[in-house]
Amino acid sequence: MTYSFSNIFHSDCEEILDEFIDKYTSCVNTYNDEKAFVVRDYYKDILTILKSGFKKDELLTMFEKLAKYKISLDVPYILMVNEINALKTILISKMSEQEISSNIINVLSLFKDVNDKVAHIYLHEYVDELLRLNNLRITSLSDLLEKNIISHYESHLLWLTTLARHIKDEKIEDFPQLDDKLCDFGKWLHTDAKNVIQNNSKFKTIDALHSNLHLFAKKIYSHLGDSEHHIQITYLEKCELISLSIGTELALIDNVIMNKRVTKDTLTGALNRNGLRNVFESQYELSLATNNTFVLGICDLDHFKKINDTRGHVAGDKVLKSFVDVVKKHIRNSDVIIRYGGEEFVIILPTVSKEKGFEVLEKICRNFENNTLEFEGKDLNATVSIGMIEVRPEKMFKNSFIDEYIMIADQKLYTAKHTGRNRVESS
Repeated sequence: MTYSFSNIFHSDCEEILDEFIDKYTSCVNTYNDEKAFVVRDYYKDILTILKSGFKKDELLTMFEKLAKYKISLDVPYILMVNEINALKTILISKMSEQEISSNIINVLSLFKDVNDKVAHIYLHEYVDELLRLNNLRITSLSDLLEKNIISHYESHLLWLTTLARHIKDEKIEDFPQLDDKLCDFGKWLHTDAKNVIQNNSKFKTIDALHSNLHLFAKKIYSHLGDSEHHIQITYLEKCELISLSIGTELALIDNVIMNKRVTKDTLTGALNRNGLRNVFESQYELSLATNNTFVLGICDLDHFKKINDTRGHVAGDKVLKSFVDVVKKHIRNSDVIIRYGGEEFVIILPTVSKEKGFEVLEKICRNFENNTLEFEGKDLNATVSIGMIEVRPEKMFKNSFIDEYIMIADQKLYTAKHTGRNRVESS
């Protein structure tokens, strides 16, 4: 069938294009001139096709090229859909009442096919990226030096990978297990996990997340093979987000278990420095697998030598223990404090942003400042300077990473020391 909407274009094609580009195209202001011109040219070609006699495949091919270019610019699917719907609205607004009655069905039908074509392209790109990321996540988990319950997350990621492959191939046969109590992760969750996850509210949270994930998988199954690709994108995105949330919960529990096992400093109760590399590597791998950031802070007690020299080493020991006690009051059981050496400590805050990490460390700084001790009948006060960095894992762990990140945090600590002390400096 040949379509023609030439009677819609009472306005000049460039005029319609200008209106559309100015009001509706996403992210144009963030493109450089070259990219903005490319996007404009794509839409100009689309309007040219619509103005002349054309077959549906010509229009779909042009939108396919545009969608792939938008994907290369990291334009989200929802913004691309908004552009398509805005263009449809503009075209309908240019019709007279008589033209609407004769053309509306064709316009709506064509743009429904356009939307599905674009959704299909975005879905395949999303599945390919999910498969790549899942492979990276599974590899990072397999590289963990110490595996506790997080090892069961690996079986879940394999399930998610199988789900993504079935979506890509539009394959119903041998579909991954849809019953949340019969998949490998579900079997573990409803048996041995209850003895390991002793916090009942945590268990209920993970169970609810896992149940919801399988609910969306069932919805994907029911739409597999039809033309509702936009629905599959939405449900698969929800599956991935829930999957990462499950991983985050398990990683935090894993950290609690690890904290109990690592050797402690006898004076302060902080973890020993010899466990730092293993703790950091595990946190890096877990964060990579669950798409999370974490915060690394280096803390140095201000004028500590002066305390030792003027009040004695017993007073100094009391200050060190007091600092760790203050820290533990303001961090979670899954967070880590390590005695790095002398009066230096390392704090690791899993699954937190730079802003939240700064807030926690600032609270520690202020509370330690206000924490007055009594020693030999006199008040004993101290302050702490902290340098911090947000770690955002994007590639496989290398042994050099810990030294690189500590060096950056140490530079921020140096800044804190030389800009008044008793403060937190962030990279």
